[in-house]
Amino acid sequence: MTAQTASVGGAAGAPPAGLLALTAEALPQAADLAEALGVRGPSKASADASADRSIARLLLAEAGLPTPKGTRVDTHQDAAAAAIWTGYPVVLRPLANLGHYGEIRADKAEDLQAAWKVAHTASLTAETTPGAVLLERAHGGERVTLQTITSGGQTRVVAAVRTAFTNYPLFQPTSHLVTAEEMDPDLAQLAARAMQALGVDHGVGHVQVVMAVLGPVITDAAAHLQGDSVPELVRLATGVDLLLAAIQLATGQEPVIMPNRSASAAVALIRAGSDGTVTGQGVDLDLFDAPWMARLTWETPLGGWVRTRPASLLARCVVTGPDPDTCLANLAQACESVRTTIQPDHP
Repeated sequence: MTAQTASVGGAAGAPPAGLLALTAEALPQAADLAEALGVRGPSKASADASADRSIARLLLAEAGLPTPKGTRVDTHQDAAAAAIWTGYPVVLRPLANLGHYGEIRADKAEDLQAAWKVAHTASLTAETTPGAVLLERAHGGERVTLQTITSGGQTRVVAAVRTAFTNYPLFQPTSHLVTAEEMDPDLAQLAARAMQALGVDHGVGHVQVVMAVLGPVITDAAAHLQGDSVPELVRLATGVDLLLAAIQLATGQEPVIMPNRSASAAVALIRAGSDGTVTGQGVDLDLFDAPWMARLTWETPLGGWVRTRPASLLARCVVTGPDPDTCLANLAQACESVRTTIQPDHP
Protein backbone atom coordinates (compact mmCIF):
# COMPACT_ATOMS: atom_id res chain seq x y z
CA MET A 1 0.00 0.00 0.00
CA THR A 2 1.55 3.33 -1.01
CA ALA A 3 1.34 6.54 0.94
CA GLN A 4 -1.16 7.74 -1.64
CA THR A 5 -3.61 4.84 -1.36
CA ALA A 6 -5.45 3.65 1.72
CA SER A 7 -7.37 0.55 2.71
CA VAL A 8 -10.33 1.05 5.03
CA GLY A 9 -12.31 -1.32 7.21
CA GLY A 10 -11.92 -5.08 7.39
CA ALA A 11 -10.82 -7.29 10.27
CA ALA A 12 -7.18 -8.13 10.99
CA GLY A 13 -5.89 -10.54 8.36
CA ALA A 14 -9.00 -10.12 6.19
CA PRO A 15 -9.26 -8.14 2.94
CA PRO A 16 -10.13 -4.46 3.45
CA ALA A 17 -13.73 -3.37 3.14
CA GLY A 18 -12.68 -0.91 0.48
CA LEU A 19 -9.87 1.05 -1.12
CA LEU A 20 -9.52 4.73 -1.87
CA ALA A 21 -6.80 6.87 -3.40
CA LEU A 22 -5.70 10.27 -2.17
CA THR A 23 -4.04 11.43 -5.40
CA ALA A 24 -4.68 11.11 -9.13
CA GLU A 25 -1.55 9.05 -9.74
CA ALA A 26 -2.58 6.51 -7.10
CA LEU A 27 -6.07 5.97 -8.49
CA PRO A 28 -5.19 3.38 -11.19
CA GLN A 29 -3.29 1.32 -8.61
CA ALA A 30 -6.21 1.49 -6.18
CA ALA A 31 -8.66 0.47 -8.93
CA ASP A 32 -6.52 -2.49 -10.00
CA LEU A 33 -5.97 -3.63 -6.42
CA ALA A 34 -9.66 -3.34 -5.54
CA GLU A 35 -10.56 -5.44 -8.57
CA ALA A 36 -7.94 -8.06 -7.68
CA LEU A 37 -9.16 -8.28 -4.07
CA GLY A 38 -12.82 -8.17 -5.02
CA VAL A 39 -13.53 -5.20 -2.75
CA ARG A 40 -15.11 -1.79 -3.20
CA GLY A 41 -12.88 0.79 -4.89
CA PRO A 42 -12.68 3.40 -7.64
CA SER A 43 -13.79 2.32 -11.09
CA LYS A 44 -11.07 1.65 -13.64
CA ALA A 45 -12.58 4.23 -16.00
CA SER A 46 -12.64 7.03 -13.42
CA ALA A 47 -9.15 6.14 -12.22
CA ASP A 48 -7.61 6.29 -15.70
CA ALA A 49 -9.44 9.53 -16.52
CA SER A 50 -8.35 11.18 -13.28
CA ALA A 51 -4.71 10.25 -13.81
CA ASP A 52 -4.50 11.10 -17.53
CA ARG A 53 -5.90 14.46 -18.61
CA SER A 54 -6.24 13.39 -22.27
CA ILE A 55 -8.61 10.56 -21.27
CA ALA A 56 -10.64 12.94 -19.12
CA ARG A 57 -10.87 15.46 -21.96
CA LEU A 58 -12.12 12.79 -24.37
CA LEU A 59 -14.80 11.56 -21.97
CA LEU A 60 -15.96 15.08 -21.12
CA ALA A 61 -16.13 16.05 -24.80
CA GLU A 62 -18.07 12.89 -25.67
CA ALA A 63 -20.60 13.88 -22.98
CA GLY A 64 -21.03 17.28 -24.65
CA LEU A 65 -19.35 19.20 -21.83
CA PRO A 66 -17.34 22.40 -22.48
CA THR A 67 -13.57 21.85 -22.46
CA PRO A 68 -10.70 23.89 -23.93
CA LYS A 69 -9.60 23.14 -27.48
CA GLY A 70 -6.35 21.21 -27.18
CA THR A 71 -4.30 18.08 -27.75
CA ARG A 72 -1.45 15.97 -26.41
CA VAL A 73 2.04 17.03 -27.48
CA ASP A 74 5.28 15.09 -27.00
CA THR A 75 7.84 17.50 -28.45
CA HIS A 76 8.36 21.24 -28.78
CA GLN A 77 7.70 20.89 -32.50
CA ASP A 78 4.35 19.21 -31.73
CA ALA A 79 3.53 22.07 -29.35
CA ALA A 80 4.35 24.72 -31.95
CA ALA A 81 2.06 23.08 -34.51
CA ALA A 82 -0.72 22.56 -31.97
CA ALA A 83 -0.56 26.19 -30.84
CA ILE A 84 -1.18 27.34 -34.41
CA TRP A 85 -4.24 25.07 -34.49
CA THR A 86 -5.66 26.20 -31.13
CA GLY A 87 -4.57 29.82 -31.40
CA TYR A 88 -2.76 31.85 -28.75
CA PRO A 89 -2.76 32.24 -25.79
CA VAL A 90 -2.24 28.63 -24.76
CA VAL A 91 -1.73 26.71 -21.52
CA LEU A 92 0.71 23.80 -21.28
CA ARG A 93 0.34 21.23 -18.48
CA PRO A 94 1.74 17.77 -17.77
CA LEU A 95 -0.60 15.17 -19.25
CA ALA A 96 -0.47 13.27 -15.99
CA ASN A 97 -2.69 15.07 -13.50
CA LEU A 98 -0.19 16.76 -11.17
CA GLY A 99 -2.55 19.52 -10.13
CA HIS A 100 -1.12 22.94 -10.95
CA TYR A 101 2.50 21.71 -10.91
CA GLY A 102 4.11 22.46 -14.26
CA GLU A 103 1.16 24.48 -15.56
CA ILE A 104 2.24 27.54 -17.55
CA ARG A 105 0.78 29.97 -20.08
CA ALA A 106 2.30 31.16 -23.36
CA ASP A 107 0.71 34.29 -24.81
CA LYS A 108 2.58 34.24 -28.12
CA ALA A 109 4.87 32.02 -30.19
CA GLU A 110 8.00 33.63 -28.71
CA ASP A 111 6.95 32.36 -25.26
CA LEU A 112 6.31 28.78 -26.30
CA GLN A 113 9.79 27.26 -26.05
CA ALA A 114 10.29 28.38 -22.44
CA ALA A 115 6.76 27.26 -21.54
CA TRP A 116 7.31 23.89 -23.18
CA LYS A 117 10.49 23.36 -21.15
CA VAL A 118 8.70 24.06 -17.86
CA ALA A 119 5.72 21.77 -18.56
CA HIS A 120 7.82 19.00 -20.09
CA THR A 121 10.33 19.02 -17.20
CA ALA A 122 7.50 18.80 -14.68
CA SER A 123 5.89 15.95 -16.63
CA LEU A 124 9.05 13.84 -16.30
CA THR A 125 8.30 13.40 -12.58
CA ALA A 126 4.97 11.69 -13.30
CA GLU A 127 4.44 7.96 -12.86
CA THR A 128 2.01 7.90 -15.78
CA THR A 129 2.68 9.37 -19.26
CA PRO A 130 6.07 10.87 -18.28
CA GLY A 131 7.25 13.48 -20.78
CA ALA A 132 3.82 14.07 -22.31
CA VAL A 133 2.17 17.50 -22.20
CA LEU A 134 -1.36 18.76 -22.78
CA LEU A 135 -1.57 21.99 -24.79
CA GLU A 136 -4.86 23.87 -24.69
CA ARG A 137 -6.34 27.18 -25.65
CA ALA A 138 -6.18 29.50 -22.61
CA HIS A 139 -9.41 31.01 -21.31
CA GLY A 140 -9.42 34.05 -19.07
CA GLY A 141 -11.68 34.24 -16.04
CA GLU A 142 -11.96 33.22 -12.42
CA ARG A 143 -11.09 29.63 -11.56
CA VAL A 144 -13.59 27.86 -9.34
CA THR A 145 -13.11 24.28 -8.15
CA LEU A 146 -16.31 22.47 -7.23
CA GLN A 147 -16.02 19.86 -4.48
CA THR A 148 -18.24 16.85 -5.17
CA ILE A 149 -19.55 13.83 -3.29
CA THR A 150 -21.03 11.02 -5.41
CA SER A 151 -23.10 8.17 -4.01
CA GLY A 152 -25.03 5.66 -6.09
CA GLY A 153 -24.21 7.62 -9.23
CA GLN A 154 -25.78 10.81 -7.86
CA THR A 155 -23.42 13.77 -7.39
CA ARG A 156 -23.84 16.71 -5.05
CA VAL A 157 -21.59 19.79 -4.99
CA VAL A 158 -20.88 20.65 -1.36
CA ALA A 159 -18.52 23.64 -1.74
CA ALA A 160 -16.75 25.91 -4.21
CA VAL A 161 -13.07 26.86 -3.90
CA ARG A 162 -11.74 30.14 -5.29
CA THR A 163 -8.00 30.22 -5.91
CA ALA A 164 -5.50 33.06 -6.29
CA PHE A 165 -2.29 32.49 -8.25
CA THR A 166 1.18 33.98 -8.45
CA ASN A 167 4.37 33.74 -10.55
CA TYR A 168 2.69 34.45 -13.90
CA PRO A 169 2.96 32.85 -16.47
CA LEU A 170 3.14 29.93 -14.02
CA PHE A 171 -0.03 28.98 -12.19
CA GLN A 172 1.12 28.62 -8.59
CA PRO A 173 -1.65 28.84 -5.99
CA THR A 174 -1.08 31.39 -3.24
CA SER A 175 -4.44 31.00 -1.50
CA HIS A 176 -7.71 29.10 -1.53
CA LEU A 177 -11.01 30.44 -0.17
CA VAL A 178 -14.09 28.37 0.68
CA THR A 179 -17.40 29.96 1.66
CA ALA A 180 -20.68 28.40 2.70
CA GLU A 181 -22.89 29.64 -0.09
CA GLU A 182 -25.85 28.54 -2.15
CA MET A 183 -24.49 26.69 -5.15
CA ASP A 184 -25.24 27.90 -8.67
CA PRO A 185 -27.54 25.15 -10.01
CA ASP A 186 -26.00 25.32 -13.49
CA LEU A 187 -22.48 24.82 -12.09
CA ALA A 188 -23.71 22.04 -9.84
CA GLN A 189 -25.27 20.28 -12.83
CA LEU A 190 -22.06 20.76 -14.83
CA ALA A 191 -20.02 19.12 -12.07
CA ALA A 192 -22.48 16.25 -11.74
CA ARG A 193 -22.35 15.58 -15.48
CA ALA A 194 -18.54 15.67 -15.37
CA MET A 195 -18.41 13.02 -12.62
CA GLN A 196 -20.89 10.90 -14.57
CA ALA A 197 -18.78 11.25 -17.75
CA LEU A 198 -15.69 10.07 -15.87
CA GLY A 199 -17.53 6.97 -14.69
CA VAL A 200 -17.69 7.89 -11.00
CA ASP A 201 -20.31 5.86 -9.12
CA HIS A 202 -19.16 6.72 -5.61
CA GLY A 203 -16.45 8.82 -4.03
CA VAL A 204 -15.20 12.34 -3.45
CA GLY A 205 -13.96 14.41 -6.38
CA HIS A 206 -13.52 17.90 -7.75
CA VAL A 207 -14.18 19.75 -10.99
CA GLN A 208 -12.21 22.87 -11.90
CA VAL A 209 -14.05 25.42 -14.01
CA VAL A 210 -12.85 28.64 -15.64
CA MET A 211 -15.60 31.24 -15.74
CA ALA A 212 -14.92 32.33 -19.31
CA VAL A 213 -16.75 35.11 -21.15
CA LEU A 214 -18.91 32.71 -23.15
CA GLY A 215 -19.63 30.44 -20.21
CA PRO A 216 -17.88 28.00 -17.86
CA VAL A 217 -15.19 25.74 -19.29
CA ILE A 218 -14.03 22.58 -17.48
CA THR A 219 -10.25 22.51 -17.16
CA ASP A 220 -9.91 19.57 -14.74
CA ALA A 221 -12.06 16.80 -13.29
CA ALA A 222 -10.81 14.08 -10.97
CA ALA A 223 -12.21 11.45 -8.62
CA HIS A 224 -10.08 12.17 -5.56
CA LEU A 225 -9.67 14.73 -2.79
CA GLN A 226 -8.12 18.05 -3.78
CA GLY A 227 -4.86 18.93 -2.05
CA ASP A 228 -3.56 22.19 -0.56
CA SER A 229 -5.65 21.83 2.64
CA VAL A 230 -8.91 22.18 0.70
CA PRO A 231 -10.73 19.38 2.59
CA GLU A 232 -9.87 21.16 5.85
CA LEU A 233 -11.26 24.44 4.50
CA VAL A 234 -14.50 22.76 3.42
CA ARG A 235 -14.92 21.27 6.90
CA LEU A 236 -14.24 24.59 8.63
CA ALA A 237 -16.60 26.54 6.35
CA THR A 238 -19.47 24.08 5.91
CA GLY A 239 -19.03 21.29 8.44
CA VAL A 240 -18.86 18.68 5.66
CA ASP A 241 -15.88 16.35 6.19
CA LEU A 242 -14.69 15.28 2.74
CA LEU A 243 -12.07 12.84 4.02
CA LEU A 244 -14.60 11.11 6.26
CA ALA A 245 -17.05 11.03 3.35
CA ALA A 246 -14.41 9.40 1.14
CA ILE A 247 -13.77 6.72 3.77
CA GLN A 248 -17.48 6.10 4.28
CA LEU A 249 -18.14 5.79 0.57
CA ALA A 250 -15.19 3.41 0.16
CA THR A 251 -16.79 1.09 2.73
CA GLY A 252 -20.32 1.31 1.35
CA GLN A 253 -21.70 3.73 3.93
CA GLU A 254 -23.76 6.82 3.21
CA PRO A 255 -21.90 10.02 4.16
CA VAL A 256 -23.34 13.15 5.71
CA ILE A 257 -23.33 15.72 2.92
CA MET A 258 -25.61 18.44 4.22
CA PRO A 259 -23.74 21.54 5.49
CA ASN A 260 -24.18 22.25 9.20
CA ARG A 261 -22.04 25.37 9.35
CA SER A 262 -22.11 28.70 7.52
CA ALA A 263 -18.74 30.44 7.52
CA SER A 264 -15.64 31.04 5.40
CA ALA A 265 -12.19 29.49 5.58
CA ALA A 266 -8.98 30.20 3.68
CA VAL A 267 -5.43 28.98 3.41
CA ALA A 268 -2.39 31.04 2.47
CA LEU A 269 0.39 29.13 0.71
CA ILE A 270 3.33 31.35 1.66
CA ARG A 271 6.06 31.02 -0.96
CA ALA A 272 9.70 31.99 -1.26
CA GLY A 273 10.50 35.45 -2.58
CA SER A 274 14.19 34.70 -3.19
CA ASP A 275 16.53 31.78 -3.78
CA GLY A 276 18.60 30.55 -0.86
CA THR A 277 18.66 28.70 2.45
CA VAL A 278 16.03 29.15 5.17
CA THR A 279 17.94 30.44 8.21
CA GLY A 280 15.11 31.83 10.32
CA GLN A 281 11.42 31.33 11.05
CA GLY A 282 9.28 33.48 13.30
CA VAL A 283 5.69 34.33 14.12
CA ASP A 284 3.93 36.84 16.39
CA LEU A 285 2.77 34.70 19.31
CA ASP A 286 -0.43 36.68 19.83
CA LEU A 287 -1.55 35.34 16.43
CA PHE A 288 -2.55 32.10 18.14
CA ASP A 289 -4.83 33.99 20.54
CA ALA A 290 -7.02 35.03 17.62
CA PRO A 291 -10.21 32.94 17.54
CA TRP A 292 -10.06 32.81 13.76
CA MET A 293 -6.56 31.31 13.62
CA ALA A 294 -6.84 27.61 12.76
CA ARG A 295 -3.37 26.33 11.85
CA LEU A 296 0.17 27.34 10.90
CA THR A 297 2.54 24.76 9.42
CA TRP A 298 6.14 25.31 8.37
CA GLU A 299 6.58 23.49 5.07
CA THR A 300 10.33 24.06 4.60
CA PRO A 301 12.59 23.24 7.58
CA LEU A 302 15.43 25.42 8.80
CA GLY A 303 18.42 24.75 6.56
CA GLY A 304 16.22 23.88 3.62
CA TRP A 305 17.03 25.36 0.21
CA VAL A 306 14.27 27.24 -1.61
CA ARG A 307 13.81 28.92 -4.98
CA THR A 308 11.46 31.39 -6.59
CA ARG A 309 10.61 29.78 -9.96
CA PRO A 310 8.71 27.73 -9.24
CA ALA A 311 8.39 29.28 -5.80
CA SER A 312 9.02 26.87 -2.95
CA LEU A 313 6.37 26.57 -0.24
CA LEU A 314 7.58 28.07 3.04
CA ALA A 315 4.49 27.88 5.24
CA ARG A 316 0.79 27.10 5.21
CA CYS A 317 -1.62 29.27 7.20
CA VAL A 318 -5.33 28.42 7.71
CA VAL A 319 -7.87 30.92 9.07
CA THR A 320 -11.63 31.28 9.35
CA GLY A 321 -14.13 34.11 9.28
CA PRO A 322 -17.89 34.71 9.33
CA ASP A 323 -17.85 35.94 5.72
CA PRO A 324 -15.39 36.03 2.79
CA ASP A 325 -14.18 39.62 3.29
CA THR A 326 -13.48 39.13 6.98
CA CYS A 327 -11.83 35.80 6.30
CA LEU A 328 -9.48 37.31 3.72
CA ALA A 329 -8.67 40.19 6.08
CA ASN A 330 -7.79 37.65 8.77
CA LEU A 331 -5.63 35.79 6.28
CA ALA A 332 -3.71 38.96 5.39
CA GLN A 333 -3.14 39.69 9.09
CA ALA A 334 -1.91 36.16 9.68
CA CYS A 335 0.53 36.33 6.77
CA GLU A 336 1.96 39.61 8.10
CA SER A 337 2.66 37.83 11.41
CA VAL A 338 4.71 35.07 9.76
CA ARG A 339 8.38 35.75 8.96
CA THR A 340 11.00 33.68 7.17
CA THR A 341 14.66 34.62 6.70
CA ILE A 342 16.37 33.38 3.55
CA GLN A 343 20.15 33.55 3.12
CA PRO A 344 21.00 33.90 -0.58
CA ASP A 345 23.15 31.01 -1.78
CA HIS A 346 22.97 27.88 -3.90
CA PRO A 347 22.42 24.21 -3.05
